[in-house]
This record gives sequence, C-alpha cells and structure tokens, in this order.
Amino acid sequence: MVNTKKLLIFLMLLSCFFLTISSASAADLKVNEKTSYDDITKWMQTAKNGESLIFTSTSYNLTDSILIDKVITVKSTKNTKINFNKNKTMFYIISNGATFSNLTLNHNGQGSADRDQYGNFINLNLIFAVTASKEGIKTINFNKVTINTQKNFVSGINIPLWNGSVINSKVNTKGFCGHGVSSEQWVGNIVNSYITTKGIASVAVSSVYWAGKVSGSKIYNNAPFNKSGVPVGILFPWVFPGGKGTISNCIVKTPGGNALKLDKKIKVTSSTLVSMKGRPKHYVFLPDLSINKKDIKRTNNTYSIKVFNKDFNRLQLGTSNTCYLGIKIGNYVKTVKVKALDYGQNTTVKITIPTKYISKKYTKTIKVDYYNKVKEENKTNNIVRFTYI
Repeated sequence: MVNTKKLLIFLMLLSCFFLTISSASAADLKVNEKTSYDDITKWMQTAKNGESLIFTSTSYNLTDSILIDKVITVKSTKNTKINFNKNKTMFYIISNGATFSNLTLNHNGQGSADRDQYGNFINLNLIFAVTASKEGIKTINFNKVTINTQKNFVSGINIPLWNGSVINSKVNTKGFCGHGVSSEQWVGNIVNSYITTKGIASVAVSSVYWAGKVSGSKIYNNAPFNKSGVPVGILFPWVFPGGKGTISNCIVKTPGGNALKLDKKIKVTSSTLVSMKGRPKHYVFLPDLSINKKDIKRTNNTYSIKVFNKDFNRLQLGTSNTCYLGIKIGNYVKTVKVKALDYGQNTTVKITIPTKYISKKYTKTIKVDYYNKVKEENKTNNIVRFTYI
C-alpha cells in the first residue's frame, strides 16, 4: 500500500526539480525583432553569471550600446545579423568575461579624430572591454562570429587585458585607423579565422604583449602605404612574460607595409608572407643598448655604469641578449657581464680598474656589447670616451 504522505513529499520535490530547471532555462533572454532595447537592458540588470542573451531572428536592429556587466554568453540560433548605427561602442564589457558565438555584428557608426596624451587616435570599437586594475584580465572568447565596421576610427575587437581566443571567425574593418583585433596584454589564439583591414594607419592584429598561437588563418591589411601610419598585418612587439608565441600555416599579406613585425621569440612556420617591396616580410624588433656619460659614477677606482635598453624616440624595441661591457685604456682591457634586458629596462654594472689609470692623462673608452654579439637597432650609442670622471 502506497504511503500517501511520502508520495506527496516525492511529488513536491519532483515539482520543485522541474521548476528549478524551468527557471534556469527561462532566465536566458530570447531576442526577436520585437524585443526592445529596454527589454535587453532590464534583463541584463537581473541576469546572473552563466546565463545567455540569445538572438532568434535573422536580423536585429540594435538602438544603443549593450553594457555587459555579467559573465554571459551572447549567441544566436540563426546567425543573427545585428545592425548598429550609433557613433558608440556596440558591446561594452565591464564584467570579467563573456562569450560571443554564431553572430554577425555590423557597426555602421563613425568614430572621431580625438587623440590621447601620446598622440594616438581614440577609436570607437565594436567590442570593447574596460580594464580597470581592480577588474583584471577579461576572459572573452569568439567562435563563429563575423564583425564588420564601415567607417573611420572604428575598430573591431579591443580588449586591453585579455585572455581568450578568436576561432572560426571573421573581422573586417574598412575605415581610417580601423584596427581588426587589438590588445595591450593578450594570452590567446586566432585559429581558422579571417582578419582584414583596409583603412590608412590600420593594423589587422596587434598586442603589445602576446602569447599564444595564430594558425590556419588569413590576415590581410590592404591599406595603402602612408608615412603617418605604415600598415601592418600582425604586430606583436613582445612575448608575454613566461609565455611563447607561434604563427603557423597562415597567409599574411600587407602589400603597403609589413606583413609581420614581431618579437624575435615568436616562431613563424609554414606561412605565406607578403610585404611592400623593399620592406622585410618578417621584421624582428631589435634592442638598443646604450650608455651615457652622465650615468657613469666613480667610487675610488670602481666605476658604476648604468646600461639601458631604451628607445628615446618611442619606437618599439626587442629584448637584448646577455653581453659584456668593457673598458679599454691603452692596451689595458677589462670586461664585465651585462644581463639580458627587456625593452625599457636598465641595469647597473661595476668595473674596477687599477688606480693608476684614474689619472686624466689616460683616455678611457667604455663600450657596451664589447664583442659585438648583440644585433641592435643602433650601435652608435654603445660607446663613451672620457679622460676623467
């Protein structure tokens, strides 16, 4: 005989289970042609991490920027074409992550020619993530996403502190200074994707620090040569500390500039590269070791010499190898090891000479990279001569 009380408890628990599943499913927002921007904004205010904004129509006209402050997925069941005509960023991310998939995103707005304190253009972006220090690195991924920008000063993806990848996707920017995929510090990949830019002063793919792989992809920068901003296909000046980078099985073409401008640690294999005639297909950033008379100090017969790997013209430079600094006085020579220096770093080395050579009657020649083992941007600033310090 069935225990009625136990049966009622079981049915209540079963009902709660299905209600929980239903509620989790209902928490996602399905967006069709009739869904308003206010509906999306209200949903975002109450959404929880892990939920999804799902576009279900073939096209959707977005009337204002979507602020993403939760770790959500933005996707489509019909590869929705989302059209945006404002002079604003389309998706503005302040959460620590997001995922985009199966979407076509069309930005038809116009940026401005405003510049930052360093003279760089301040672009609009279709995808942009805020990177305040308290929020740290953003984990943002793209899969089967097409991004199109049409006008000047609008870039595709700009995530300054980024951990994530672009896979099976397309990014197409057309306007002046319209970069494709850009970052400041990025650990992630581009796989089986197509990135193309054509506006003057544009870069197809760039990150100041990067680690990861670019594979099976086509990256074209079709911008014409312009002295104010030479176009580049892939620009990775430095490998992210502790990481490594590889570019393989890719086609990278920049007929008006450089296909690749890379840290020397990044390995390039099985790829087709096209640059402007007379420019290297694969430009490697070199260090610039230097010493200055004003940075040489003496205590008794020991000199302290500051060695820089620093560029004073704001060019991007590479890492130096370990080398030697030497002092030559007549036939007397003494050397001391100088550690490898990343761009912008300096180190102080000490070298002791016999007391008799301190006299003004002896000319001292101090040279960094004494044996000329480091390939550099500039060798003219490696030597200082003096009689007395």
